[in-house]
Amino acid sequence: MKSSQDNQEHWRQRVREFEVSGLSRQSYCDQKQIKIYQLDYWRKKFDKAGSVEPVSTKSWIPLAVRDDRAAEETSGICLRIGRLAIEVKPGFDRELLAEVLRVVDPVC
Repeated sequence: MKSSQDNQEHWRQRVREFEVSGLSRQSYCDQKQIKIYQLDYWRKKFDKAGSVEPVSTKSWIPLAVRDDRAAEETSGICLRIGRLAIEVKPGFDRELLAEVLRVVDPVC
């Protein structure tokens, strides 16, 4: 069984984590499988005691960038003009697209 001090430190960490998560109370609690009233209780307790350092909202956060070639191959845009649909994927031939649009222009 956790000591009272361990329990407080556990909740202090959870409150900090919630504050920087950017999530709503409900979303955070759903993710962590805790009750909102528990989070609210500890937030209020630490706020009154001043025992959780305020979290700066002007801080850098880590950003993970994936090099996902498969997604790149399937991404693109689809131009729809009336019944005509032109699909443009990354790496398309600009000259060919321009030529196709010149041919299609009078029809549209």
